[in-house]
Amino acid sequence: MDQREQNSALEAAFSKGITYGAYNQMLQMYAQQGRTSGEQKPSYIEYTKLSAARQRRWDKTYSAEVDFIDALGQRKIRGERWLVFSETWCGDAAHALPLLSAWATAVGISLRIVFRDQHPELMDQFSINGARSIPRLIRMTDEFDVRGMWGPRPSGLTHQYEQWKADPNFDRAAWSRHAQEWYNKDKGRNLENDILDMMS
Repeated sequence: MDQREQNSALEAAFSKGITYGAYNQMLQMYAQQGRTSGEQKPSYIEYTKLSAARQRRWDKTYSAEVDFIDALGQRKIRGERWLVFSETWCGDAAHALPLLSAWATAVGISLRIVFRDQHPELMDQFSINGARSIPRLIRMTDEFDVRGMWGPRPSGLTHQYEQWKADPNFDRAAWSRHAQEWYNKDKGRNLENDILDMMS
């Protein structure tokens, strides 16, 4: 996929994307109905229920510092757009999306969310070490030129994940508990710094 094709694909995906409000409404509905986006695996359905609770919590408790919003606004480019690949079962997305949406709203950035599994070819353009890791944020101009990327989790947690994964006895359930505790303690500050770095 060359530059022109990529920009065209990003524009098409963005036009089909949904707002955070619509995504959250769908997530909460799926959680109540025992469904999930993508493949209807029992584990994904349970993860979707967890994601719904986590997003509700962030929506109620998170507030950004004024200085951070000011810094974000100063780095925003004219016509900036954010496209985020996600799925309702993604635990890291449940922690990131409420914050990304709040920031985009505060500084006037258009944000749209698309489902990873509905855009495999485009997702492959932004894979991480060959994996379609989500959430994946693509920062774009109004002409859909890519100006930065972030994902799938805050940099500090990513470093820890790489250490955990290197252990032959890696326990995913234990990791999930650790990550949840990390997000609760961090309160979005690492993600704030990552996004400012992406926009510098």
